[in-house]
Amino acid sequence: MRFKFNFEESKIYDFLYFPRMLYYMEEFQETKVNENFDEIVSEEYLSFVRKAEEKLKPFSDEIEIFYMKQYSSSYDFIELISRKYEIIGYKTEMEYINMIRNLSEEDIKNAIVYSIMLSNEEHLHEDDKIRKVEDISSNKEKLLSFIKELPVDSGTKWTLFLMVESPKEYMNRYINLMTGLLPLFNEIYSPFENEIREYGKHLVDFLNENGEKGLKEITYSVIDSKILSSGDINLFISVVFSYAVSLFDKEEIKYIVWGLRMEEAFRKMKEINENKIVERVQIFKNLGDKTRYEVLKLIAEGETSVKNIANQLGVSSATISYHINNFLTSKIIKFDKGKNKLNYVIDYELLEEVIKGLKDDLRFPE
Repeated sequence: MRFKFNFEESKIYDFLYFPRMLYYMEEFQETKVNENFDEIVSEEYLSFVRKAEEKLKPFSDEIEIFYMKQYSSSYDFIELISRKYEIIGYKTEMEYINMIRNLSEEDIKNAIVYSIMLSNEEHLHEDDKIRKVEDISSNKEKLLSFIKELPVDSGTKWTLFLMVESPKEYMNRYINLMTGLLPLFNEIYSPFENEIREYGKHLVDFLNENGEKGLKEITYSVIDSKILSSGDINLFISVVFSYAVSLFDKEEIKYIVWGLRMEEAFRKMKEINENKIVERVQIFKNLGDKTRYEVLKLIAEGETSVKNIANQLGVSSATISYHINNFLTSKIIKFDKGKNKLNYVIDYELLEEVIKGLKDDLRFPE
């Protein structure tokens, strides 16, 4: 396993998801599920978010067409396109934008169906998936039926219908939005460019020098390198998602999106959890919220899709994402590699240790 830092692609990635920052402060205020939030997230990042939000507000009506407020990014237009047409290999934001500008209607529909299938039909072999995608996207009735049967709300289905009804028109409108946002993105991104370059090189050198245990060490065992396949791993450093780590492990392309402040965040998480009593109390706090407890029950039953959990519990995907992030920071759940994707699993060993610690603290009779 070798890691490679991709600076140009890191910037393209942040540009494509820059519009989502319009929702960040509202989501922070609405959820407030992480009791350690104020200790982990820096004021510098919150100021960055507020600045981005102010610049994006004049474009809010247009952004909401392409970036779904009520869902995580799984059904954002660019998420559906970029899963098929990867940003790997592109050097500038406009180079990638011009590539997707030239996609045909059939290309766009194929990308949408492929990306949805990637999330919902992981069991299919890649060749079978491609054949099924082509069959569905080339037949209007099958395409509409495919969207209609998705386990998402009616608003999301309607947005997907609009995407496939006039894909080129939808794409051109998206290109116009992103072209207009590019100067604003460059203005808030440019102060971080040198830091991103230096940190990306530092992180890759550390991970390559320390082998498989490096990733586990730097994340204090929250992420185990064994969940990734062997081979080259592309690394993106994100300032937009400074406090998040995303792993994408596909047969042809593997990459990690690593938040610019995640090493610091993992260190702070470790410091917060070093005191075992504090850790136990934190875990019991996490289990004390009814919605959060229901999320954990669904994960125990094998459900790992954020949008499915959100649908079953009748809350937003943003709320579920924050609950899951809170479980990850407190180590109640961890990543595990499933058949074709990364899953969330409960860390039963940790919970058994916590229960044992509780019994010891409270002097349970033998």
